[in-house]
Amino acid sequence: TRVAGSTSSGSGSNQLSSPTGLWINSNDDLFITDSGNYRVMKYLQGARNGTLVAGNGTGGTGLNQLATSGSRYLYVDSSENIYISDTYNHRISYWANGASSGAMMAGNGTYGTTLNQLAYAYGVWVDSSSNIYIAEYQIHRVTKWTPGATAGILIAGGNGAGNAPNKLASPAGIYFDEVNQDLYVSNSGSSAATVMRWRIGDNGTIIAGTGGSAGATATQLNSPMGITLDRWMNLYVADRTNNRIQLFCNGSMTGITIAGSGSGGSSISAPYDVKLDSQMNLYVSENSGSKISKFGKL
Repeated sequence: TRVAGSTSSGSGSNQLSSPTGLWINSNDDLFITDSGNYRVMKYLQGARNGTLVAGNGTGGTGLNQLATSGSRYLYVDSSENIYISDTYNHRISYWANGASSGAMMAGNGTYGTTLNQLAYAYGVWVDSSSNIYIAEYQIHRVTKWTPGATAGILIAGGNGAGNAPNKLASPAGIYFDEVNQDLYVSNSGSSAATVMRWRIGDNGTIIAGTGGSAGATATQLNSPMGITLDRWMNLYVADRTNNRIQLFCNGSMTGITIAGSGSGGSSISAPYDVKLDSQMNLYVSENSGSKISKFGKL
């Protein structure tokens, strides 16, 4: 079922345009990076209209704006403060709950490869100590920014694009398992087309997809984007180019299509992110469909 967005793209409070990142809080409210409208919208559970919570609806470089060419993922903490990958502004923008303007929490607003800069920030995660983890799509690395830092620390990749254990390829979605200090990263680039698990301070291990072989079989992925895990450490992947959501049970390299690609009669359009609510229902941001879809747990 469609839970956010209308039947067409638009900028109304009941519409979305090219949605990318998705977050669900403990009340099962939705936070959506409405990329084509340069804003983040909050939808209360069951609501058909959203409320503007970040950005002002016009693209730009001001701290009260989000990038003209689009923002990607977001992280919302327990106080509903929002961290946004303001991708084409090369920064992480922090919007305190209720704020009318953001603050730059990582990056300096210019593209670059030094550790004080970001190069197209995609996935973002914040741990319990307010460290920020950022997937940098263009230069194939993940950096960690400690509170107040003016430069990041390289924790994954940074060795060029590829599918070697020390490389990433256009990293997009991330998920940080703080208890085990494991970082999960989706490699959307065709030179990898995988999801990897990186133990902090170590190299990565492929846990989904076939390295360097993008495709549509049960063991392959094609432009994997947003990812999430459930309490049993099963992995859910927005397999964008295949227009499907793949479930990889913990320890299995064979995926199960649980939404999209005609499974159960369902179809989705360019899935960009995926999340689970408190009842294990599945939510998908459809980038080309201008909507958020909910798939009820069977």
